[in-house]
Amino acid sequence: MDLRNQILDRVKTSGKSIAEISNEHGIGKTTIYEWLRESTGGTPQRDLIKLEKENKELKQIIGELTVELGIAQKKW
Repeated sequence: MDLRNQILDRVKTSGKSIAEISNEHGIGKTTIYEWLRESTGGTPQRDLIKLEKENKELKQIIGELTVELGIAQKKW
């Protein structure tokens, strides 16, 4: 797998922002957006990527709160 596809895979699955990934690889954000546009045959799916990242963060928060609630209930 070439570097371009590896970066695009990270953008789609890692939950990191394009800015973070571009900084890590020393590649401009616009380059990654252009690659996304080319790979999807249209405009980048920025909204979908953003929602997937937010969903991952919210699931983590729910998990942490569930653990805290369980601990609090055991104390009573």
